Amino acid sequence: MAGDTLGDRGAAGRVQGGGACAGPTPGGGCLTGLRPVAAADLGTMSDPLPPRSDDTRPRSYRDASEFDDFDRTQDEINLVQTRRVVEIDMEVHSVQTPRTPDAGIEIRGRLRRPSHEVFGGWREAFGRMKLLPFLVPDRVAALPGAVLLRLVAAPPGPKPGNPTINLVLFILTILTTFFVGSLYSPDVRATGMTDLLNPANLIQGWPFALTLLAILGIHELGHFFAARHYGIPVSLPYFLPVPFAFGTLGAFIRLRGPIDDRRKLFDVGVAGPLAGLAVAVPLLFVGLQTSELTTISGQVMLEGNSLLYWGAKYLVFNEWLPDFATGLDVHVGPMAMAAWIGLLATGLNLLPVGNLDGGHVVFSLFGGHARYFFRGTLLLLAVLGIAGFAPLQAYLPALEYIGYTGWLVWLWLIILVMGPSHAVTLDMVTELDGRRRWIGYAVLLVFVLTFVPVPLRAFVF
Repeated sequence: MAGDTLGDRGAAGRVQGGGACAGPTPGGGCLTGLRPVAAADLGTMSDPLPPRSDDTRPRSYRDASEFDDFDRTQDEINLVQTRRVVEIDMEVHSVQTPRTPDAGIEIRGRLRRPSHEVFGGWREAFGRMKLLPFLVPDRVAALPGAVLLRLVAAPPGPKPGNPTINLVLFILTILTTFFVGSLYSPDVRATGMTDLLNPANLIQGWPFALTLLAILGIHELGHFFAARHYGIPVSLPYFLPVPFAFGTLGAFIRLRGPIDDRRKLFDVGVAGPLAGLAVAVPLLFVGLQTSELTTISGQVMLEGNSLLYWGAKYLVFNEWLPDFATGLDVHVGPMAMAAWIGLLATGLNLLPVGNLDGGHVVFSLFGGHARYFFRGTLLLLAVLGIAGFAPLQAYLPALEYIGYTGWLVWLWLIILVMGPSHAVTLDMVTELDGRRRWIGYAVLLVFVLTFVPVPLRAFVF
């Protein structure tokens, strides 16, 4: 019944509980599934509550959420609690009650303070009422600065993780990276690479293994500590061991709860690649210093050049390498190879799509407009992947420098496994401040510097 207010004690205005309840409020009731007795929809409540001594604006969110009144039904009390919490920092224009058990309460109005100063208090207050708030710009209202606050039943808390799994995976990754690293050891190669599982041979893989584990581990710990700083439930890092290729498929952490706003999402997203990069770049230069120039002949497998890796080789050797005319290139040592892999992983993580680190960055910077970056990235991967097919490269030899069929695998993983879209934050009103925006643009530049169009390719000198 449009126009009815909570102050109306008539039969048509009274509401009763209906539908499922995710958890009791402090008064014992439930906000989910509210419905009027005499109508299917309570409608929009634009009028203020009747003047009462207990209806004055509270001074704190806790005072508001602990409101009680034995003259009202429990569901009316719950709605009053909700409105009292909101009115501390919001000029309320309308309140819409749920039409279905799964719907949430919708409150429209204008904020009295910046959203990033308000939302944390709301999250805490509504959390005590077993509610989860979503704040978005109100596209319906014509008023500037209008917002829509939607309250839904809070999901159950995250289940505790099993750190034993993380520990076992980490130990296995240590073994596999030491094994792969031993293959780069000159001493092991001199023995004809026999008896590779001999501990004396495995220990030779330490420069490769420790370098790679340091880069990947510090990357994930950057995410981990940033999430913990904001109180976001997060798992320990999961390492992915494989006994071939690079010895690992990388590592990841799992966020076990929603993120309040794009500022916190940004901080968590950039902490990993920036922390990993701070370790990878110095180790790369140390590794290149221990590598040597050599003239290559015949068919070899070349590691791809990112702009950063290409420039680092020039700074160390004063040569743009490889030199395809003379066959001059770096015989990459174990530490340099591991640092190159770490930079490759950084570039892959910074792809601006989905829930990769780069996806977090562009979503934080541009909000809903990040979808254009997502689509462009998927198109780029498709083009680079198709350009890697040999028949096309035979027709257009220049495609050898940009085409790599492995990007089609990444395209498949992003679309079918990770998902090309990005989960929204609870507060979509708060935008990045100027400092974070400049850091975000710098991180996108890091992506350009670390991206490798052709990570590996066979070449005949």
